[in-house]
Amino acid sequence: MSSQIGYIIMLVNKNVRRGSFEIKGRILHYSSTKCKRVTRSKLASEIYGIVSSFDLGLALITTLNSVAKSLRLKPIPLVICTDSFSLYQCLTKLGTLNEKQLMIDVMALRQSYERREIEEIRWIDGADNPADAMTETLPNQALTKFIDKNTLSIRIDGSVDRPSPNDGSTYV
Repeated sequence: MSSQIGYIIMLVNKNVRRGSFEIKGRILHYSSTKCKRVTRSKLASEIYGIVSSFDLGLALITTLNSVAKSLRLKPIPLVICTDSFSLYQCLTKLGTLNEKQLMIDVMALRQSYERREIEEIRWIDGADNPADAMTETLPNQALTKFIDKNTLSIRIDGSVDRPSPNDGSTYV
């Protein structure tokens, strides 16, 4: 099966409310490409997409945090949002996969989460996912709303609370 992989990397300020958060900011990068690997499931496509976006996101956040640190500003956290419940569960709970390459990719993402290179993983409502516009035949209007107003309200279906690091630092 050939899949379309789409993601958006944004630099945003967020205002967290109960069950949702509002973002205001700018798009730094976006991508919508055919998956180069053969996928046997929707979860496999989601994993390949998140790995691709994480690689670029980590490079960007590392650079931005280097600048922020030199200016004595607070570090910028890397937050991953997905509307795929199976991907969210795969990343936040211990589970097994049948394909070795997928297991390697998931373990690498989990390791980055444990090292706090990823601050938070959120499962969001699919109707609020702006990247949906690049992969779906009948997309939602989230990307249009964000581009028009530079703001978007996103409902959270799930997230993991974890203790803060000892030194308060999230630099990567």
